[in-house]
Amino acid sequence: MHQPFHGTWMLRQDAGKFMLRKYLSARQIPWRRRTRLGMAVAGNTPTASFPTKVGKMQSAGCRMCRIAREARGESTDGLAAETHGHINSAGCEGMATTVTAAHHSI
Repeated sequence: MHQPFHGTWMLRQDAGKFMLRKYLSARQIPWRRRTRLGMAVAGNTPTASFPTKVGKMQSAGCRMCRIAREARGESTDGLAAETHGHINSAGCEGMATTVTAAHHSI
């Protein structure tokens, strides 16, 4: 059975979990960098959805979509909610080219 690249990478002896543990426990690497990597691996990177829910942001609209629309001179009304799934999809106007390139392994 074929396994995806990330699945086999995480099982390698000198890569994957071994290197991830080594990076996350290294005290010379700033705490913020280690925290961001841990959140990315866990799939819970901060998006606008939670800060809006607790009243720290006014809108849950995607910030990258807003920037892309403003650059094109379009209206920023009706932005999609900024969620982890939205940012990692080609539906996010700010990330569309990056996500498509990653999909095609460019």
